[in-house]
Amino acid sequence: MRQPTDQQPGHRPVPGLRAAHRSTMLVSLPVRLPAPVVALAPTVLALLILVPLAAGDPDVGPTSSRGVNATLMAIGALALAFRWRAPATVTALTLLSGQLPLAVALYGFAARRGRTRALVVIAVLAEIRLLIPFDLGDLSTLNNIANIIEDPLVYGAVPLALGLTAHQRARAVDLLEDRNRLLEAARQHAEERAAAAERARLAREMHDVVSNRVSLITLHAGACQVAAPNDPAVVKETLGLIRTLGLQALTELRGLLGVLTPASDEGPSLGGLPALVGESRRAGLSVRLSIDGPADGGPEPSPAVQYAAYRIVQEALTNVHKHAPSATVAVTVEIRADGLRLSVVNSPGDGGEDPHLPSGGHGLEGMRTRADDLGGTLEAGPTPEGGFAVRARLPLTADVPADAA
Repeated sequence: MRQPTDQQPGHRPVPGLRAAHRSTMLVSLPVRLPAPVVALAPTVLALLILVPLAAGDPDVGPTSSRGVNATLMAIGALALAFRWRAPATVTALTLLSGQLPLAVALYGFAARRGRTRALVVIAVLAEIRLLIPFDLGDLSTLNNIANIIEDPLVYGAVPLALGLTAHQRARAVDLLEDRNRLLEAARQHAEERAAAAERARLAREMHDVVSNRVSLITLHAGACQVAAPNDPAVVKETLGLIRTLGLQALTELRGLLGVLTPASDEGPSLGGLPALVGESRRAGLSVRLSIDGPADGGPEPSPAVQYAAYRIVQEALTNVHKHAPSATVAVTVEIRADGLRLSVVNSPGDGGEDPHLPSGGHGLEGMRTRADDLGGTLEAGPTPEGGFAVRARLPLTADVPADAA
């Protein structure tokens, strides 16, 4: 919408005053009239009714000449068609016109701009203009007093009050619309962030489950491939391990696809670490596991913390299978009153055959995210001996569900 040409330099219009045109309606009509009809209706009525009256009655108008009054009335009527484009200028022109055009212009000015310095000045001039035809010295009777204040009240004060009320109502509607739009945008943004976080969490779960199981399956398949053809017992045992790992992967994937993540009472925990380490041992990795605590009567880690600890150890062992399959690994878990500490430290590999397992580069970031989500910390990096270490500190409890760990 174009700004009015007579806008005050220091005046800022109400932001987003989209309801300015509908503020012209004093009552809600059952049918919304087109904007040109609303804008031109006062002009047409004034030209058809007021101009003929001013031409025929010298009392209708600010002067004693019927021709001058009719001309001024016509100018005021035509000016009303532009009252929304230049409300101050139109109201100033109608000061020399009749009372009805002046009242319409005052209402439009107040409804469009609200209470401004220009409105106050023109309102004062309008009241003076409406008092000019009367003899202010004749205040002997209540009837004369009523006649004097009638025009300033009906054609001046009342339109101003109605216009200011319409302006405030339109501004309140616009502010509510802006607020609703911002709230809707915030809601959509929150939904998008939640969806992105959920996708990242599911990707982390899929990575931990698939990467570990498939890596072990690949290692066993490679061992089966190089096994001696005349040693069917080794081949049979290796195929059995591959089948077991495949079933375990299917079981965990079914849990992810069925309920997105395992329930807290069914998901992996610290009690599953011996079996996890046993799988790595059967794949040829030398692993030593040590679990210390909790002390008698001491608090146990919550299911969410146990779930995260299990996944961190699982991913750390997977990385060892990928990058140092001939190394020896020490998995240590300590449960104390101030938290859970775990470490997965492997020695340098002997430079033997590379299993050529693919690496997506997301394992360490996923482990850090699990620790951060629980309010813990995780550090990973090479050791002075040339190996690699993953160390994490987790609180015993966390205000998050186990499936979000």
